Formats: sequence, C-alpha cells, structure tokens
Amino acid sequence: CSCFSLHVFGTSWKDNFLMPEGLVYEGVWDSPKQFSGGSAAQSSTLPCFDVLLGIQHSAAQGFSAEYLSCMRDYMPAAHRAFIQTLASGPSLRQFVLATGDAGLRAAFNRCVSALVDLRSYHIQIATKYITIPAGRCRAEQQQQLGGCVHEGTSVLSERGTGGTGFMRFLKGVRDTTRKAQLTEQEATVPTH
Repeated sequence: CSCFSLHVFGTSWKDNFLMPEGLVYEGVWDSPKQFSGGSAAQSSTLPCFDVLLGIQHSAAQGFSAEYLSCMRDYMPAAHRAFIQTLASGPSLRQFVLATGDAGLRAAFNRCVSALVDLRSYHIQIATKYITIPAGRCRAEQQQQLGGCVHEGTSVLSERGTGGTGFMRFLKGVRDTTRKAQLTEQEATVPTH
C-alpha cells in the first residue's frame, strides 16, 4: 500500500531492516549513509531542561539514555556545547535541596510537572500522527491483500521517525521525568 512506502521513507535509514546498508545520496556521497529520521530528541530544548532540572535518563530504561545521547549528534555544535556547559555547571536540583526552602522546592516541582505535561502531549501527537495512521495503513493493506499484511508493516508502525520503539520510549522518558519531582524525604536529607 502507498502508506507503507511513505512510512518506510518517513523513518530512518539507520537500523532500518529494509535498507540494511543505508541510503546512497547520489551526487553527494558514493557510499550508503545511515541517518536517524527526524525526532524531537534532536532539538536542544528538552535536553536543556533535562540537564537543568537534573533529570537523568538511565540505561535501565532500555535504550533511552543511549538514544538521547546519539540524537545530540544531529544538533548544531553550539547547542551541544550549551548543553554540556549546563551539565558541567552547578546543579539546580542540589541548590534547591540545599536551601531547604519549601516554596523553591514547589516551584522546581512545577517546572518538572510542566515538562511531564509537555512529554505527555508529545505522546498524544505521536499517537495521532504515527500510531493511528499506521493502524489505518495496516487495515487498508489487509483489505487490499485479502488479509495478508507485509511483515515489515507492524514493525515499522511501532517505530517513530527516529527509528525507535517510540511509544515505550516516550512513556519511559516521561515517567523518568515525573520521578524527578523533589520529595519531602529528599528535602530533609543533608546535601553535603
């Protein structure tokens, strides 16, 4: 079906089983190249907030930390440098904890909550523009082919434009963000 072809070329050339060698950019490079598709993780905005708020996506989430790190390669060098500068500076999270100020802790938690809300909205957008169209494509393909579906369709429909299992990934990143809320117990523990 045409939507299958569109989804293949709307995703990435990296780790894409349909293009294991990558894609040749004729007139630009002689050898195939592998690039991830467009992803919100390639923007410097969310990583800046993660670093500023002390949100750490770990390898325990599967591929989240590694993937987010790789996506920085797609950012302008100045953006990567800015994120690194934020990461090497003093910790806002530790500062808020060290003050012991309940109002400051509440303001910090509102910032984390706003980021959780933004990530939840991103999940809704991904559902609307990836999951639902992929389901329609699968149904259209089943109808056109008498119930036969190309084996790659279900795999691709579970991948976002960056080539990841996007729903699990997005929910994991959102849940890690939510866990960054400062608790009463953290506020009473000395930070030195």
